[in-house]
Amino acid sequence: MADLNSSAVNSFIEAVKNGAAEAASAFTRTFDTTVTIAPEEGGAFQVDKFAETLRGQKGLALLLTVGSQGIAVLIPSSSGLVPAWCDEPDATGRSKLSTFAQEWGMNLVPEDFFPEDFKAGVVQDLSASVLRSMPELDAGFLALDVKQPDDSIGKVYLVWALSIPGELFNEPKPDAADTVPPPFVAPSFGGGADPFAAETGWQGTAGGGSFGANFATMPQRKRLEDLPGYSRSMLKVKIPVAAVLARARKPIKLVLELGVGSVIQFDKSCDELLEVEVGQTITIATAEAVKVGEKFGFRINTVALPEERFRRVEVRREGEYRANTDIQQIIGKSPIRSFNR
Repeated sequence: MADLNSSAVNSFIEAVKNGAAEAASAFTRTFDTTVTIAPEEGGAFQVDKFAETLRGQKGLALLLTVGSQGIAVLIPSSSGLVPAWCDEPDATGRSKLSTFAQEWGMNLVPEDFFPEDFKAGVVQDLSASVLRSMPELDAGFLALDVKQPDDSIGKVYLVWALSIPGELFNEPKPDAADTVPPPFVAPSFGGGADPFAAETGWQGTAGGGSFGANFATMPQRKRLEDLPGYSRSMLKVKIPVAAVLARARKPIKLVLELGVGSVIQFDKSCDELLEVEVGQTITIATAEAVKVGEKFGFRINTVALPEERFRRVEVRREGEYRANTDIQQIIGKSPIRSFNR
């Protein structure tokens, strides 16, 4: 694997050129704005120049984790590219930002530095957030021109490599008098992020009925470390995820006759959605095939609800019994035997 430093700038420029169309499509799907993307300037990271450009600027930050290092994608709010709903996204907005971070990470980063984890969130000071993450001495940067429908051009910045990537969203807590909301951090796709980072509890107010101030003071689980040890272990278990193109049942005779060049016909048409399987048995979603750089992927369209299973519960009135003691009965969830009087 190549070194993630300023010498990788040419690789980043080439990756942006190759993935610009897909990245622009991802931007349109997320923010409903058509844009074009092109690399503008790149080289070694200069602290003074960077701090002067983005000091005090609020904006959307994407964190792409590569091993122990990080790549930051910074989109200033002043560019006109970040809509207001990103400050306090609802469930749909959180999902959009998560997918956006993943798609931009896959399309704008060279394959040699393929991200393992993706996060997105609005921070109050882009410059301070990046400098707090301590860019390496031999860090690099790349500025992108993002052209909007009105021909205005917004700047987007890529900075690598962050030696403490987790500090990007670890902003100082505001004073009590400060009304600036805390940054939203989207869920991770790499399995190493805090699954509660994107959750914000409803804050009640005095006089708010039975869900007033008492609810606001209830303890809220906010970090992965707050979970019991067995739960944290379960979240790290890796299970196979597969995209099923089609299924068919064929006689063994036909299967044995298969060879190079044989064609198997399925009832499923080529434009139907794929099935997403987990653990080789459970279908959890349907998806459409997409191209991610030079790789194959799928975009989830619908997620299946868990299968509901019911057990027949026999309710008997007091004094009732069955004559046949060999028949097992179900009361509640435990099988027991009925007894004669």
